[in-house]
Amino acid sequence: MTITEQPGQLSITVDEQLLARLHYLPLSDSRWVLEQLFVRPNQPAAELAEQLINRFTKLATAANVTVNVLDPYAKRYFVQHPAPQLLAANQLPVTGEAAIQPVALHLEHVEEE
Repeated sequence: MTITEQPGQLSITVDEQLLARLHYLPLSDSRWVLEQLFVRPNQPAAELAEQLINRFTKLATAANVTVNVLDPYAKRYFVQHPAPQLLAANQLPVTGEAAIQPVALHLEHVEEE
């Protein structure tokens, strides 16, 4: 298992097969946004996501940046593993009435004549 670092993303691969990826956006020299975590189905999601988040945390700490977290899984991770020196204040909550909820798209197919 290898963690590969590229600008804006961290990936875990085995034998050149992508297992998991973390996307982040450097907004400035002092602020990054952790956008999204992806883990391929049928993989140990919690283990792979934790590896990527831990590596991301080390990179962000070394860069001395403040991080905003958009990904719901990463938000829950940081609730259980606080990193107050790293995370921006006023993050959107992941639990309770104020938490962001997934959006279900109900698109109706309309045929034009």
